[in-house]
Amino acid sequence: MLRSDPSFRGLPAGEQQRVVQQLHQVDQMPDERRQRRLARAEALEHMSPQDRSRVNGSAQRWVAQPPQRQAMMKSAFRDLRGVPPDQRLTVLNSERYKGQFSAEERGILADMLRVEPYQPAR
Repeated sequence: MLRSDPSFRGLPAGEQQRVVQQLHQVDQMPDERRQRRLARAEALEHMSPQDRSRVNGSAQRWVAQPPQRQAMMKSAFRDLRGVPPDQRLTVLNSERYKGQFSAEERGILADMLRVEPYQPAR
């Protein structure tokens, strides 16, 4: 089905291969992880090009952080995705997070959380 799509066929061969590999990886994920991944992709798709670019830039800045900071941010990210989306910025800008993360790191987290679906604690 994908291979018959005109927009897919218009991609360079290397890009087609990358898309097929990504789809295969998504297909192999546990259901919960796959649903989160698809929800993020949908959220990105509905953003303006400027907002999408901002989120992508934040993802690049995240991986440029030292490993120890990345680990701390990942832990905070996991905690914050359990906070309802309309409350995430308030929590992220609380004294607790201001004391733990720089303004840049909190900005990166805020951008990444914009596309992360709500995951209530179990």
